[in-house]
Amino acid sequence: MKLSDLFTASSTSARILRFLVVGGLAFVLDAGLVVGLVHLGLDVYLSRALSLIVVVLFTFVLNRQATFAVTGWPSVQEVAAYVAASLIGLLINYLVFVGTTWVKFPLLLAMAAGTIVASTFNFLAYGKIFKAKTNQV
Repeated sequence: MKLSDLFTASSTSARILRFLVVGGLAFVLDAGLVVGLVHLGLDVYLSRALSLIVVVLFTFVLNRQATFAVTGWPSVQEVAAYVAASLIGLLINYLVFVGTTWVKFPLLLAMAAGTIVASTFNFLAYGKIFKAKTNQV
């Protein structure tokens, strides 16, 4: 299998690769928005909150189309389910981070642990949301 095939294949490993690419792009967008908004004079916490709204919508579009290959217009229920799953993922990320720092994990390792656990949850949750959509078609 060529590397380019991973971006078009429907296998789980290809979906995971595309999910990771979307996540990387989302991180760049998130960081750029936060830095830009702070540079414009907004509070860092408000900047991050606004950025997260944009990033969740950004990842919804890319994960829906690129990672899970869903076509057509999204329903309100689909968007709501995605946002809810994203919020749960953020909570999981934070709780794992808090727990691992509490047991004295180094900061970056604690952040990585939260991200890995939450990303696994998100991938599985988004797969169920978008699979339900493709089964309805």
